[in-house]
Amino acid sequence: MKKLFYLLLALPLVMSACTENGDEPTPEPQKNPQLILTSDAEMSFKAEGGNGIITYTLVNPVEGTELEATCEAEWVENLTVGDNIVFVVAANEGDARETKVVVAYGELGFEVAVKQAAKGETPDNTPKFNLTSEAEMEFGQDEAMGTITYEIVNPINGVNVTAQANVEWISQVTVQTDKIVFAVAANKGAAREGKITAEYGMLNFEVKVKQVEYVAPAPVLTLEATALTVEAEGGAQTIAYTLENPVDGVNLEAAANVEWITEVAAENGVLTFNVAANEGDLRNGKVTLTYVELTAEVAVAQLMTGANPDLTYSVYPLDYITAHARTAQIWDLTIAETHPDLGSDVLTRLSIELPEANAMLIPDGTYTSFITDGEDNVRSLYRYNTSVPVGISNGTLTIVNDLAARTSKITCQFQVGNEVLTFEYNGNIPGFVYEEISDDGITEWDSFKIQAQWDDCKYIVGKSGGVTVEFYLHKIGGVKADPLAYGEYPVTDDSTVDNCERRSSKINGTYVDSGMVKVEAYAKDAYTISFDIVDQNGTTWKGSYSGFVN
Repeated sequence: MKKLFYLLLALPLVMSACTENGDEPTPEPQKNPQLILTSDAEMSFKAEGGNGIITYTLVNPVEGTELEATCEAEWVENLTVGDNIVFVVAANEGDARETKVVVAYGELGFEVAVKQAAKGETPDNTPKFNLTSEAEMEFGQDEAMGTITYEIVNPINGVNVTAQANVEWISQVTVQTDKIVFAVAANKGAAREGKITAEYGMLNFEVKVKQVEYVAPAPVLTLEATALTVEAEGGAQTIAYTLENPVDGVNLEAAANVEWITEVAAENGVLTFNVAANEGDLRNGKVTLTYVELTAEVAVAQLMTGANPDLTYSVYPLDYITAHARTAQIWDLTIAETHPDLGSDVLTRLSIELPEANAMLIPDGTYTSFITDGEDNVRSLYRYNTSVPVGISNGTLTIVNDLAARTSKITCQFQVGNEVLTFEYNGNIPGFVYEEISDDGITEWDSFKIQAQWDDCKYIVGKSGGVTVEFYLHKIGGVKADPLAYGEYPVTDDSTVDNCERRSSKINGTYVDSGMVKVEAYAKDAYTISFDIVDQNGTTWKGSYSGFVN
């Protein structure tokens, strides 16, 4: 390896003028050095060889630091450092070859690739101007910046890259080293297309620039409060609202769902309405704002005359409600809210005891107390999925079912500490069984089919109104292509016998615990499937299906 060093001229010592009191002059702070390659980073030579020159710029040199240039290839000769770095490439008698010259100045440096053609081969010195990013770019409707990258091979002395756009909405087209940057204006109309043309001497390329059509942002409707408690005397009420991104020609509508809330109006960011005096019990109503397909609701609770001044009365901000049988006679109603501090899906559990054993339907009626304790931790809790669950007292819940419409109206009031919460719900409640089931069990089915199958198992799903049964029926030695096998399938985890798998089969989402499923012939290619099963809540389910099982 050949190494030649070039000693830099020492920096002159720059001294400040002496002060009048004879203090020593203070030297200026040393700026950081910079080493910049100003010639090509790749150089090509013919097989005959030749002379090479690497040019550079050294800014803010450091006294005592030397510039060093090295090359491992012996065919790069007479490597000399001066104002430029010069070297000689020897003639090549063999295959094409490549090396690099490494230039270092302290911790700074750069590399220059040196390539030489094989004997008898002429190197390709044709200038090339190549696009290295995508030839088509797409932007959203908002204002944005774009970048196009390129490379130049075998550059032409004195020739620079230029670039321009053919449309006004593409602007600030600026050529930088190895890239072109530009701005795309925000689009307020239809989708559009333009292009940027870059040129380097006689060479050029184009980049297509596309922008999507303008789509107005969707309206957003929010209310300052979603629950309001009003004194028994009633009176005028106001709640602020915000409507963002309004649509031309669309009016905001406001209405109440009860007669005692009147004069409902929404204008200039304020919802107003009047609440009549209350001469009866605590009551609930609702005021709804509607805009296009958006709705925002205020739950209004009005206190009764003579409300306990030691208690706080509030509307529970209900998001949704679900039902689930905990045991044969105890059902949990889970109500969820979105709390400004606690977040979404903050859950409260109300546990009620039904009047009949093994009830599959929560019948109409008023339930005047909730289960607050008992075996298996069966109790009502307020916000039970938060860090500190709280017990509920003094609850009253009234249910009115519309079995034909599969909906329920629930009005509820319960106390937590010194706070009395109330809510009203109208609609379908997931988990409710909206039908009276006879002693024969379920016999009317919406569907009954094999949902999936494996070599020894058929997964059967039946649906009847609000009831869904899921049975995993295992047949010892069965294969996937076999039809559903006749026989008895006891509910068990014993895999050595035909069985209805206990750990997987469910009725209305609750795992089965005991009982029997029977499969019998009904007609050609049709079956009678009957079951008498107790689930893990202790609820007994009976039913039968006769027909094809696809």
